[in-house]
Amino acid sequence: MQFQNDRISLSPSDVTAYLGCRHLTTLSLQVARKELAKPDIENEQAELIFRKGLEHEGAYLRRLIDEGNTVTTIDLEPDRDWERAARETVHAMQEGVDVVYQGVLESEGWRGVADFLMRVDTPSALGPWSYEALDTKLARHAKPAYILQLCFYSEQIARIQGLEPAHIHVLLGNQTQESFTPSEFGAYYRRVRQRLEESVGAARDRAVPLPAVPHLRLQAALRRPLGRGRPPLSGGRDQPRSDREARAA
Repeated sequence: MQFQNDRISLSPSDVTAYLGCRHLTTLSLQVARKELAKPDIENEQAELIFRKGLEHEGAYLRRLIDEGNTVTTIDLEPDRDWERAARETVHAMQEGVDVVYQGVLESEGWRGVADFLMRVDTPSALGPWSYEALDTKLARHAKPAYILQLCFYSEQIARIQGLEPAHIHVLLGNQTQESFTPSEFGAYYRRVRQRLEESVGAARDRAVPLPAVPHLRLQAALRRPLGRGRPPLSGGRDQPRSDREARAA
């Protein structure tokens, strides 16, 4: 969460933080507005996990390069210009490179950095190709926070290429890749996102509680491999009728 030019910019990590603790969102908003100083707490374990995560991500990047893939790296530094980096990301996608590393996605007060945007042979407005998001994580199993972050990336990719990606992917610490269908989680993601926007926009100390059931169903859905027919999280109302019928078949 960042405050610039009298506007708050939100990120996918703010969504997962909001789900974990709504008061944390309030504190983050105060820090962004410089109304509260962020505690400077040394956490050696967190720093170790962060370093290991970068090593895991870097190893996968080297593997992609060694396999002969064309890779474009998007760098926010040195100016931290998100708009410039977002334009470079779109340009790389339009060029059809195999992999966009650290792709910057930005739209309507939201912005984030995807670990990898992977080219797939599915036609889109870009040409005879399109992209799907992949994040690297140290965990052995996908977690709800990962999926919600990837839903944001998938949403932004769809905006750019005029086609919703068929899958989102997580490369786990044990080198296995788990894939999911973003449309199954989209309704819940949009619901949480809207609640967060309302909470931040109103600058309230608490938000309307989210029902526990959809989040629990999200956790349960992640334990089922792709293709086994996970139930939609929207209760059916947020999906097109034809899609609901197809899943029920």
